[in-house]
Amino acid sequence: MIIVSIVITNYNYGKFLGRCIRSCLGQSINPNFLEIIVVDDCSTDESHAVMHSFKESIDPIFLTERRGVAHGSNIGIKKARGMYVMRVDADDYINEKMAEVLLMFLDQNPEKAFAYCDHLRVNLKEGREDRVSLDNHEILLEHGAGILFKKSCLEAIGLYDEEMLNCEDRLLIQTLIASDYTGIHVQLPLYRYVRHGENMTDDLNHREKWKKIAKEKYEK
Repeated sequence: MIIVSIVITNYNYGKFLGRCIRSCLGQSINPNFLEIIVVDDCSTDESHAVMHSFKESIDPIFLTERRGVAHGSNIGIKKARGMYVMRVDADDYINEKMAEVLLMFLDQNPEKAFAYCDHLRVNLKEGREDRVSLDNHEILLEHGAGILFKKSCLEAIGLYDEEMLNCEDRLLIQTLIASDYTGIHVQLPLYRYVRHGENMTDDLNHREKWKKIAKEKYEK
């Protein structure tokens, strides 16, 4: 019986993807309760070879048209068999206790729709740079990966808005909260956000543009 589905979304992050997959496969919960879905958004690097090397352990999905993170995430969520689903970016990785701890907090707080933890920013050598505490609303909106959601709550709001080519997590979380779904903050740094100079969040002009679009959509 699958309880937790981890959806990894990937585009041309083949050099990081193996580490991400290994961190998800290495979770401390019973492996019979866990599935790893990897959605590749038409990568042109070594990503497909990496995915094939894990073919016995993951559920790979190869898209034939590049549509972005929101679309890929929705494909993975729809395929997920778990009651809970978490998206992980292919260039990041997670602590082995992450799924177990977040699941425990949701089990103990059944009125909550999602659970989220703090992040450690790390460099290419996995050295710690700083800790990001998701202890307020705005910081949470900026860090949407690594959140364990009740799948039914995501389905109730229609999943990700596929028109969003950035800030898709921001709009999703805003929509959840506006729909009276609340989350619980776990004050442990279990998510590893890798800084490598090519992160989507580093393109500030592009991100500001999509933050404005997210705000307009939310206010409607």
